[in-house]
Amino acid sequence: MKRHTAIILAFVLAALTALSIGISWFTHRAEFYPFRCTTYTRYDLSRNEGKKLEFDVAQDLRFQNKNSGYLLINGQATDGDNISTLNRRIVLTEGEKIDYDTYRYQIAKTITSSTDTTSDNIFNALLAELTLDPSYLQLNIDKVDENTYLISGPLSYLFTCQRY
Repeated sequence: MKRHTAIILAFVLAALTALSIGISWFTHRAEFYPFRCTTYTRYDLSRNEGKKLEFDVAQDLRFQNKNSGYLLINGQATDGDNISTLNRRIVLTEGEKIDYDTYRYQIAKTITSSTDTTSDNIFNALLAELTLDPSYLQLNIDKVDENTYLISGPLSYLFTCQRY
């Protein structure tokens, strides 16, 4: 009889432990969508000593849900001695989580604002830094602290941003 009671007690304790772990995991797991974060970044893509190619931009990354989002890029581009305004929105669709912290979205289109004076060739240099292929955006999103995230592409760390 004591052995039967001990087995039942062990089973109940194991079930309560599993339930406690499950509740803790689900309540502390933050819902990912919508994911919105913003940052200011300076990219120096100069390849040759005498040829300057820099971008000073504010970026706003938004994943509204699995199937829609966008990346706003606003600021200025410096190509040699020429400074131009950069104001573009990269529209994202058909997203999916491809591993623990990596998301991939199709780039549906890039919308150029009427105030944008940056040539497509110069913008494409920045886009190549963010993506491997101009048809999709793949980003790793690593939580650093409460509202700060490290965003990286397939080749390098791109920026940190504040979630809002």
